[in-house]
Amino acid sequence: MTSTIRRGRIAGIPLGLHYSYFVLLALLTWRVSGAILPDRYTGWDSWVYWATGAIAAILLSASVVLHELAHSLVARSRGIEVDGINLFILGGVSELEADSRRARDEFLIAMVGPITSLLISVILWGIASILSGGNSPINAVIWYLGIVNLVLGIFNLLPVFPLDGGRVLRSVIWGISGSHGGATTAASILGRVSGLGIMALGVVWFVSGNYVGGVWLAFIGWFVQTAAKRSRFDAQDADEQRPRSELEP
Repeated sequence: MTSTIRRGRIAGIPLGLHYSYFVLLALLTWRVSGAILPDRYTGWDSWVYWATGAIAAILLSASVVLHELAHSLVARSRGIEVDGINLFILGGVSELEADSRRARDEFLIAMVGPITSLLISVILWGIASILSGGNSPINAVIWYLGIVNLVLGIFNLLPVFPLDGGRVLRSVIWGISGSHGGATTAASILGRVSGLGIMALGVVWFVSGNYVGGVWLAFIGWFVQTAAKRSRFDAQDADEQRPRSELEP
């Protein structure tokens, strides 16, 4: 990913921030402090809402890094080199040097990310239950991160390629059919159709008055269907350059 600022390493894996990430951070801070928190937590000073929103946005970024770190560590354990983890406007991505050679490897690499997000959510809800709620900024941050990590975990399990769930789907098709190319084609077609559907839903939201949500959803849909198309071509090019014996079910 170009235009990325390197910000150290985690477990030996470079961490980068794409310039668009700062747009995401600003949007999250604005949304959390200006709408989400005031709807649930009342009586705070304005600066408290903004400070809490900023902290929540930064900690959410840390959750995304943990999600991607799980992908990267499992990939590395399966013999795949990791170029880095990058945060950008739509979240995070683990940049792997190559696709998995075996269907079971791809399944494990893809599944561990959503599982990590769901585990973070469970831990945070456990902490929230111990603290017994309340109107404090600490409780607000825990509540917000618990909800968002739950949503991220479930969203990433959707069978939409190239999201994690789509890669799980590809690994299953690959394992059953024995064809990496055929599995990639099937998963990418579903990903492109799903992306167009998400874009259409974004338009409906926008027309219904949810302008910010509609534009954001349409943008996500555009990214999904574009990435699905590109991933298909990249996988086909990679398959042509590798011996068939390396693409095991």
